[in-house]
Amino acid sequence: MRHLLAILAVLSLAAVLNAQENPKYELFGGYSYLRQSGANFNGWEISGAYNFNRWIGLKLDADGHYWSATTRSRIFSVDDHIHDIMVGPQFSWRQRRFTLFAHTLFGYSRFHNHFVARDLPPPFPNPESETTDANGLGVALGGGGDWNLMKSWAVRAQLDYLQAAAFQDRSDNFRFSTGIVYRFGSTK
Repeated sequence: MRHLLAILAVLSLAAVLNAQENPKYELFGGYSYLRQSGANFNGWEISGAYNFNRWIGLKLDADGHYWSATTRSRIFSVDDHIHDIMVGPQFSWRQRRFTLFAHTLFGYSRFHNHFVARDLPPPFPNPESETTDANGLGVALGGGGDWNLMKSWAVRAQLDYLQAAAFQDRSDNFRFSTGIVYRFGSTK
């Protein structure tokens, strides 16, 4: 009987300690790389998650990616910007040293392109510029892992497939992000 009580006490203590390791909130911020149509975009990503329990949470994710190119003679230059804001469920598998997660996010995607033709020799007219904006539905499917440094801090690596539908066009992209996670609060 004493052994049974000792086992129950250890399991109860483990459950209490385990509950303390499940954060209620997670904040992430870091560098993000996006590959779209042969171009390499660099940028940032931030996200916040509210965890209902050890396994399921709701994630809000925002990012910005930037790319520019100029010809050698500086006749043409192009600046592209992509911004997304998405929300959806996140599923986590938590261990002591690491956490693996997967998410499905839906939301808003915006593509901005600014093209400038400048420094043209005569008989061409003055510099011309053209701006194009496209807005549409954004979808991110992916996941990643957190390496837990201590109770509140972790390092994250994440890979996502992003799809943006703006008007009649569709864009298929891959996004890799890495950065720091801060966790606080606790849930059962």
